[in-house]
Amino acid sequence: MPRASRAQMEANRAALVRAASALIRERGAAGLTLDAVAARAGLTHGGFYKQFASKDALIAEAIGEAARERREAVAEVSAGEGGRTALLDWYLSAEHRDEPASGCVVAGLAGEASVDPHGTLGEGFRVALDDLIAARADSTGARDAALADIALMVGALELARATAGTPLSDELLAAARARLS
Repeated sequence: MPRASRAQMEANRAALVRAASALIRERGAAGLTLDAVAARAGLTHGGFYKQFASKDALIAEAIGEAARERREAVAEVSAGEGGRTALLDWYLSAEHRDEPASGCVVAGLAGEASVDPHGTLGEGFRVALDDLIAARADSTGARDAALADIALMVGALELARATAGTPLSDELLAAARARLS
């Protein structure tokens, strides 16, 4: 069987990181399996250890990718028309609640990071959280206000996901938007 080219290996690695990033936001890091990552990427898991030193290395890179995606999305939404209001409407929306694979990594991993604050999730989670705080602090001008806003935003999104399919889920998102407006 011929070896993959360097370009193909890089493309496979990127596909594995994107797949792991989505799965971590959907299922958490604890629920991540190499078979699921490979299947989501459309690959086999056979060459995984040629690409990554360990599953923890993949998780760290996937969290970084998720944080980068969210940083870009937050910047784009915040810079557009509506600024802070647009950011709140986007973050506290039914679409964001219902699509965790492309959603906020902070909300997706908050529960796991609380029981693994210095392990695999620790640094990547803190960087993603700091990015989200920085985006809010820039628009509000005060770090304390940004911290409170982030706590309410992430908490409301997590609770809305936990109660998805019930009227309470939409109420939580609307109440958080109203409080922050």
